Amino acid sequence: MNTKDNTNSTVYISNLSYERDRNGLRSMFAQYGEIKNIKIVVEPATNQSRGMAFVEMANPSQAKNAINALNQKIVDGRTVKVNFAIPLKASSISKINEKRDEKKKDLSYVTTQMAKKARNDAKRNSNPFDFKKK
Repeated sequence: MNTKDNTNSTVYISNLSYERDRNGLRSMFAQYGEIKNIKIVVEPATNQSRGMAFVEMANPSQAKNAINALNQKIVDGRTVKVNFAIPLKASSISKINEKRDEKKKDLSYVTTQMAKKARNDAKRNSNPFDFKKK
C-alpha cells in the first residue's frame, strides 16, 4: 500500500466484477466518507467495464480508511485490490498528448494521400482524350 503521498485522496480499485457499476461502488465506499467522483475504466469498443475504477474521496484520511477496510476483501466473488492511485506526472501527460498528436498527423497524411489518389483516379477515368489502341 502506497502511503507516501498524504495529499492523494483518489483510490484505485482493481479485480472488480464487470457487473459492478457506479451505484455499486458508491454503496461500497459511502460508509468510509464523502465521495467526490467515481470513474470506471471501460473498454472503448464495447463500453464494458475492465474491472477497475478510481474513486475520489473528500480527503486523504477517508481514502486511507476505505483502503484499509476494502483491500483484499471478497466483493462479488472476487478478491479486490485497493490502493492509493498514483497521479500522472506532467511529463507523462505531455508524452501521451504528443503520441496522440503524432497519430493524428499520420492519419491526416494517409487521408491526404488517399484523397490525392482518388482525385487522380477520377481524372484518369473521366479523361475525354483517352486514346486507346484499336
